[in-house]
Amino acid sequence: MSEQVKCPNCSSTNIEPGSLHSTGAMHFRPEHAKFLKMKTANIEVHAGLCMDCGFISLTANADRAKALTG
Repeated sequence: MSEQVKCPNCSSTNIEPGSLHSTGAMHFRPEHAKFLKMKTANIEVHAGLCMDCGFISLTANADRAKALTG
């Protein structure tokens, strides 16, 4: 069984998953991504809103970032 996600601000486990939106999808692009991979260097960002204190946490796939920069 996986461990419950806790809010880094108040330690609540009442987290609502979601995403941030703008005029398009929001992605993270590593600054040191290899040049030839720039077209595919976007890493999807996931968000979670603490329903108790309002803190928004962002996560992304660190293994993908390592593969793009390594």
